[in-house]
Amino acid sequence: MPYKLLERFKDRIKREFWEGKIKTFHKQIQDIISEFETFYDKSISISILTQNDKIYLKRFVKRYIKHYLLKYPDEKYLINLYNAGKRLFMKGFTDDILLEVYKIIYKSVEKKDDILKEKINFDFLVILRPYINYSLEEEKKLIKDSNVETVLSLQEAAKIHLKNKNKFLKSIADGDMEILSNLPDYKNCEFTKWLVEYGQRFFDEQSYKEVWHLHKIFHEKFDKVRHIYSENRENNSLAVYILLKDIENTSLKLLFILNKISLENVSKIALKDSLTGFFNRHILDTILSKEISRSKRYRYKISMLMMDLDNFKKVNDTYGHLAGDEVLMHFSRIVRKNLRDSDYPFRYGGEEFLILLPHTNVNGAFVVAERIRKEVERYKFPVVGKITVSCGVREIQNLDNPYLDIEEADRYLYIAKRTGKNRCV
Repeated sequence: MPYKLLERFKDRIKREFWEGKIKTFHKQIQDIISEFETFYDKSISISILTQNDKIYLKRFVKRYIKHYLLKYPDEKYLINLYNAGKRLFMKGFTDDILLEVYKIIYKSVEKKDDILKEKINFDFLVILRPYINYSLEEEKKLIKDSNVETVLSLQEAAKIHLKNKNKFLKSIADGDMEILSNLPDYKNCEFTKWLVEYGQRFFDEQSYKEVWHLHKIFHEKFDKVRHIYSENRENNSLAVYILLKDIENTSLKLLFILNKISLENVSKIALKDSLTGFFNRHILDTILSKEISRSKRYRYKISMLMMDLDNFKKVNDTYGHLAGDEVLMHFSRIVRKNLRDSDYPFRYGGEEFLILLPHTNVNGAFVVAERIRKEVERYKFPVVGKITVSCGVREIQNLDNPYLDIEEADRYLYIAKRTGKNRCV
């Protein structure tokens, strides 16, 4: 529940001040509703809804204007408004539609006191909170429920197993009995510890049992080899060789299961950032490699923009992360509006974005960068007002290592920041 948002509203607008100001607006409620209905019926974005959804949403807003808009918020108010947003979410209204409704209501009170605009900003951040919570939960799920974390952990497990196997084989090949005798046993093995901690979390029951079984066989064969060498038996080469073959086969079966489950989870990892709709950074390698190969084959230029919102930390510190998220969502829409379908926007960091522009030289890329920069500069973001963006522009020249060009674009971005911000270099 966004209690901090409520605290900030109360800090900015005291109840006595609110009640003194708001008395004059009670008589104008019907005018506000009429204004809203006029703009609502003309909205192109609203026109895509079904007739039933249009009616439901209009009724919701009219109730909001009559029963919520002029009320000073408290905790009970916050919960009721949050639940109203939750109902809209459950009915399938997108956050884009709610942002359109927000703009229409905002426009309906535009000629009235700024205190109403402040209240609408607060209310809609609360109404949109269930949507943001969903995005956050999806991201947590991505890490927690077997996708990214599973892949990384299974890769780590495979490395642990291979490290142990290679140490063992090297000690045999080098004839180093001291290392062989000091290698960890089944109970103290790092892979055993990993299985105890993570096994049931990442494997289904059958795979879990099979991995334990293979790991146990691996150690049993390993102990037999160690036993043969400890007793200094003569003519033991053939027996050791057969055991080594068994160990290798067991190891391959175990790694096959780890890789199989890892690949299944790779396919489930979300390719896009849930907040902005841009590609995630981890898919950059794949897309960049594909475009570089095409560029070499068809001899076309590729450029990139490295963009960063100016003073974004101040936005989060002053207005909170919820307002910061709203800025990122609006910024991403501005960017998408100015790109072609063939372009690739990535969320590269918190407020840093990389945009890949195939079939574009540096001059064309600079035009795109300036178009986005100017539109961001003109745009009035909810709650925070004005924001600017800085940009580094670079044409890819190192086709064998385009990451050198990404570093250059990042350097140009740094120069843009150091020389005044709100500019493209």
